[in-house]
Amino acid sequence: MNTKWLGLLTCFAVAACGAKAPSTTGGFQLQPGAAACAQGYVLADSDFTSTNISALSPTGAVLSASLISSGSAPPGLTTALSGDVVFPSNAPSSHQVVLIDRYPNSVLTWVEPSTGNVLRQLSVGTGFAANPHDYLELSSSKAYVSRFESNAQAGAQDFDAGGDLLIIDQDAGTITGRIDLAQPDDGEFLPRADRVWRVGTEVWVLLQRFDADFKTAGDARLVGIDPETDSVSWTLDVPGVAGCGGVALSPSGKALALACSGVTSDVDAANDSAPTLRSDLVLLDLAAHPPAITRRFQTAAQLGAPLGSSLSFATETRLVGVALGDVTAKRNDVAFTLDTSVGTPELLLDAGAAFALGDVRCAPGCTDLCFVADAQANELHVWQVSGATLSEQPAVPGDTTIGLPPRTIGAL
Repeated sequence: MNTKWLGLLTCFAVAACGAKAPSTTGGFQLQPGAAACAQGYVLADSDFTSTNISALSPTGAVLSASLISSGSAPPGLTTALSGDVVFPSNAPSSHQVVLIDRYPNSVLTWVEPSTGNVLRQLSVGTGFAANPHDYLELSSSKAYVSRFESNAQAGAQDFDAGGDLLIIDQDAGTITGRIDLAQPDDGEFLPRADRVWRVGTEVWVLLQRFDADFKTAGDARLVGIDPETDSVSWTLDVPGVAGCGGVALSPSGKALALACSGVTSDVDAANDSAPTLRSDLVLLDLAAHPPAITRRFQTAAQLGAPLGSSLSFATETRLVGVALGDVTAKRNDVAFTLDTSVGTPELLLDAGAAFALGDVRCAPGCTDLCFVADAQANELHVWQVSGATLSEQPAVPGDTTIGLPPRTIGAL
């Protein structure tokens, strides 16, 4: 979805629009544990005008109420945070806080968690609003950045085409190259590079493939990248679904799930609006190479709503996700869980409003907790996972200073 318009819609739905973010409360200490477990979380509180970054322990205790915000200006911060800030899908191996300032800033910011100091900033816009969507560290001197937008007037400066993976040296704060993700048969569809993650020796990128005006989209596409040569190794189209922005890797690493939102302008055979037409959960088997599509669940149709762009495995076979509400249709956001061995979703929560629920983060085999950001309630909902049971726990309050609601959750 076009993050500019999503931001505007959400802003009208939240009373805190235009609020000024609080000043910093300093750094925090990570809490080392098992190698695959998060050492802490960072939370972006935002009304899509300003942003506050807070930090939580793996169990949800507040470690810093405001690490950095739109209202703070520490040394090294040359571009103030906008209202559209997210985190990498995967915890950076450097254990630094990496802020992806999407639209229109197109800036990455690295923050030292123990002090809250800004280490560096890097513009990845290269002359246009590139709308970076994800960041993946490959080594101490190399990372990939997915750029959602494409530049229709490319050629004015280096690396300004967009629709790609930008290659950067994050220590030096420089751009070193790009991997073009456009294909000759794309037609009207742009790559719309979104989530990026590592699988074995490869890097995988999820493409949303919307057209320039977000009126239609091609089938979702996965792309495998060889990070040794910075080249495309394979592509896999996922037929019948579009707008896939949610990715979840099972704890064993054997299965991958995609949450697809579809296209809001899709219509069915009767020429009626059909927002769930190409929205579904898709399960892939990673034993095959490229991965094999094993099952498509009718989750969106069963819930009567398109799926959101955040998804997480709570156990090897149990997913937690969100479905999107609609103000006009008087439909609320909901959180749900789905056992992939059964295939029928179960409601966890009705948010009581549309444009309310944000990121989902679970920690299977670590704390066995699942968090869901709720802007309407200004809190993080928490569930303890035990086998097939999810037991709701006391919520983690959001920003209580001025009421900036929680939106996105990042792991460290």
